[in-house]
Amino acid sequence: MTRLHRALDDIAAEAPLVDLAEAAIARHRRRRIVAASLSAVAVAAIVGAGGVVMTTPWQVNAVPAVRVSPGVEQADVVSDLPEAPVGTLSHAYETRCEQPPCGDEEWRVVTAEGATYRLPRALTRTTGKAHAPIAISRNGRMLAYYSRDAQAHVVRDLETGAETVSPVKVPERKIPLGAMLLVSDDGRYLVFDDPEEFDKYTGVLIDMRADEPTMLPRGFQPVAIKDGVLELVRHVKTDLWLMPVTGGGEPVRFDGTFVSFSEVAPDGRTVVALDMTGSPRKEPVLTVLDAKTGETVRQLPTTDVPGSPTPTVWLSDTEVMVRDHAKGRNAYALDVTTGKARLLAEYGDVVRLTLPGQAISR
Repeated sequence: MTRLHRALDDIAAEAPLVDLAEAAIARHRRRRIVAASLSAVAVAAIVGAGGVVMTTPWQVNAVPAVRVSPGVEQADVVSDLPEAPVGTLSHAYETRCEQPPCGDEEWRVVTAEGATYRLPRALTRTTGKAHAPIAISRNGRMLAYYSRDAQAHVVRDLETGAETVSPVKVPERKIPLGAMLLVSDDGRYLVFDDPEEFDKYTGVLIDMRADEPTMLPRGFQPVAIKDGVLELVRHVKTDLWLMPVTGGGEPVRFDGTFVSFSEVAPDGRTVVALDMTGSPRKEPVLTVLDAKTGETVRQLPTTDVPGSPTPTVWLSDTEVMVRDHAKGRNAYALDVTTGKARLLAEYGDVVRLTLPGQAISR
């Protein structure tokens, strides 16, 4: 269970499940613990009609991935990820459990050109039944996963095929339920959240070139790593800490309760988050916040995004990607100046969808 999950539980405990805000909380809770019985179907990436100006894998993902009906996609028709270069990744997902009590799930990665590969060396579930996360860098070039053989995380450069094993060992039994993972665009930094191995610390920043990790302050959850800065959030009494990977910075307090933060915008100071202030008396509202002062810049209508919208990476100076979980796994480009959204991609009802630059697989 992550700190966001616990924070949402705390918010939910204040009143009965009576309105839309609490329904959003319930959806967050269910998404964070993915049951083994969920089905995974093949993935289709459908790019919206409008052009997107960005430096991410979605810019080149013009060819939709092949949609295969459940039961048709077999392990013998999907090749293992080769050691050779394959280009950037569009997303990753986990295959469904075929033979309960399970153990036959595996991670699959999909390139920006639509090719799908198996990732058999990436652990999906520990012997203690906790899900092991994988991560894709914002630029789609780096892939991070946990290796049972190495008892450590591994970073793969998809454009060269080179792999680097983390100098910090994490015993498999220490990967808890709800663990999160991030990898920087250059593959140098890993952020592993909630490892019980580190006792009073609840996260660790790993420099792949150093033996000693940097422990993250207790109570903070990693959200994104971008341009040498790690974004950390403490929920409920919400604090945001933009911490350089070399250390420093300090938290900024927001006046309210916010969850589901985006990365920092290209302007270097604003973020988008879901305002849960007054929950469960108030409907959650996407809000633009000033990460330097803690002030609210503007609130956004979300009529174009059904369900419980989750802001993630920025696509341009004015558009942020928002994930919707009401109908399958959709992604939208939300204009923070107008509140208008357009569909970017439909991924279907996949298990543990992982997108570039995002710490949580849903």
